[in-house]
Amino acid sequence: MGVVYNVRSSDTFTLLAMCLALFTDTFVYGVIIPILPSLLPDRGVTTDQVSKWTSILLASYGGALLVSSPIVSLCHKSRSRRFPLILGLLVIALATVLFLFAYNPLLLVVARVCQGLSGAVVGVLGLTLIAESASQEHLGIYMAYGSMALTGGMICGPVMGGILFTKFGNWGTFGTPIVLLMIGIILPMLIVEDGVEYPADKGKRRVSSVYSESTDPTEESPLLNGIEEVTRLSAYHYIHPVLLAVVFAVITASCVLSAFETTLPLYVMETYGWNSIGAGLIFLPLSLPSILTLPVGQIASQLGPRNVITISFLLVTGPMIALRWTENIVNHTILLVILLFIIGFCMTAVQALTMAEVSYTTRMIEAAHGLDEEESNRLGRGYALCNIAFAEGQFLGPILGGVARSQLGWGGMTMILGMMCFVAGIPTFFFRLEEFDEDEEEEEEEEEEEEV
Repeated sequence: MGVVYNVRSSDTFTLLAMCLALFTDTFVYGVIIPILPSLLPDRGVTTDQVSKWTSILLASYGGALLVSSPIVSLCHKSRSRRFPLILGLLVIALATVLFLFAYNPLLLVVARVCQGLSGAVVGVLGLTLIAESASQEHLGIYMAYGSMALTGGMICGPVMGGILFTKFGNWGTFGTPIVLLMIGIILPMLIVEDGVEYPADKGKRRVSSVYSESTDPTEESPLLNGIEEVTRLSAYHYIHPVLLAVVFAVITASCVLSAFETTLPLYVMETYGWNSIGAGLIFLPLSLPSILTLPVGQIASQLGPRNVITISFLLVTGPMIALRWTENIVNHTILLVILLFIIGFCMTAVQALTMAEVSYTTRMIEAAHGLDEEESNRLGRGYALCNIAFAEGQFLGPILGGVARSQLGWGGMTMILGMMCFVAGIPTFFFRLEEFDEDEEEEEEEEEEEEV
């Protein structure tokens, strides 16, 4: 019994449960992507309206996620996060059932909105729990696992969706995610929150050890005072160029990927005559680089995360623009796969490192404002900001991709996406944590002079 209790109360079990929840959430999101061109005509949509409704369905998810993320940011204050997390997964399961029985596109939009609302809960709370369960030295590796779960689910979903739909129809396509959701609901129910030191306390000691010069809390500090200081820290304090640069990178990466999710299935079906399996498998070059997330984190620890993010954005610009020259010949098909692999690798690096940067920068801001004891609870606010940025990309990407392809063609759309990536690399290069450290050190010196 003691062994089972220790497992259920361990940080590793929490990490496993949250990674499965994040994977399942994004997997369910991606399953429908390659099957929309085949699914929508069965729901009363004419062929010439498929592209329009594809953009609407994918953008509705991002819109719901964007609206709900600020509200969900309040959930991280509760002592137990299991209930809202389990509730979010349950809503996703119900939305998936609605996909199965929907008979018109409006019901599909309702199901997609429900997924977006619940996705905010799972995204914010899942990432927060992962970050809080990690020590400072293991933060990068823990967040790499979280990023790998998110990215893997979001891009593996289309691959499996195309295969399941072609081989097993609607029941196989949506039945598999429902089974995963049931497992994802059970695991958080098994977590023993009281069996471990509360993450806020552990996070506090980790942050204070790193920023002891600015905060220097002691064990004699009353716990209630720490809570009072936390409540005084508003969202305004998190508005800093360093954090905003990371948020802009999150928006860009999310926008690029969601634009491909909207246009890539239709493009390969029209250009190469592929079916749903081909439309799903074409996402495999984008998903395979997700297994390299951990090596990317190790490289970033040597070169610096901001440098790797900048290089990734600049490196992806060329392949993104080169997609305009892919045609229905064997050599160009191979070129398409290679270019998508490079894009997937660069976007994987950006997403993995920006998540860790959000966590680290948020902790710096909290410590700089003298928060103690309960300050790591504010990681939820940092990840709410990250989730909002991701939602903005999820909302803008389908609209941008759909409109750009219909008005400018496939080549015009890829040109726009490539230039977006180039522009996104600029602020991540100029706004760095070292500059943030210098600013905070100057403020500390001024405060010390005033005290003297």
